[in-house]
Amino acid sequence: VYGLYGSVFPILVFGLFSTSPQFIFGVDAAPAALVGSALLTLNIEAGSDKAMAAVPVMTFFVALWLLAFYFMKAGKLVNYISAPVMGGFITGICTTIILMQIPKVMGGTSGTGEFFELAEHIYKTALNINMPSVIMGVIALVILFASKKVMPKFPMAVVLMLVGTITDWGIKTLNVVEPGLPRWSIPDFSSVSIQQIITISLSVAVVIMAETLLAENSFAQKNNYRINDNQEILAFAVGNM
Repeated sequence: VYGLYGSVFPILVFGLFSTSPQFIFGVDAAPAALVGSALLTLNIEAGSDKAMAAVPVMTFFVALWLLAFYFMKAGKLVNYISAPVMGGFITGICTTIILMQIPKVMGGTSGTGEFFELAEHIYKTALNINMPSVIMGVIALVILFASKKVMPKFPMAVVLMLVGTITDWGIKTLNVVEPGLPRWSIPDFSSVSIQQIITISLSVAVVIMAETLLAENSFAQKNNYRINDNQEILAFAVGNM
């Protein structure tokens, strides 16, 4: 539910502040992975009531750090982060996410932990594989990859999601999402250790600033226009807030 709302409202705000005609912003894999591992560090189970209280607090402090980066004009620091370094970091996170999702394709649950824990979970899930889940998952992946080549601008992922909701193969896809608008509230700052959250949110803010600015500057170089790095950091801050 947070992911769905986070894919709409912050992006609308970001677009008002951004100086880039092409931008990448929203619910992102790299910061999400960092937040997920941070919850484990804090001994908080993902999806629990504690997690639902901790993540908004973490997001708030991420926004404050990004705002501090804006006032410190930290956008130029991204020039000292090489594309291969950031690429290696993102590739590592992508690989972890893929390993976490493989058991779901086989009809199991998402894995957690480091590589060896993830590999063990994949092996155990493979012993009780659910063939309808595998067939459905493989067909969806083939269609997605093919559509990227044939009609890259067509929102095939949305179509597959709609087809998945009306196809009854006895496969559990997503839990029921509560309808209606979100209930706005002030984060509960007493739910977690503020000292730990401040440290964790700093690393998340740095990753958001680095990967998004690198992506935007890459687009700018390819299409011969300039962006205001510092203004983009302000857009990141407001979007997260």
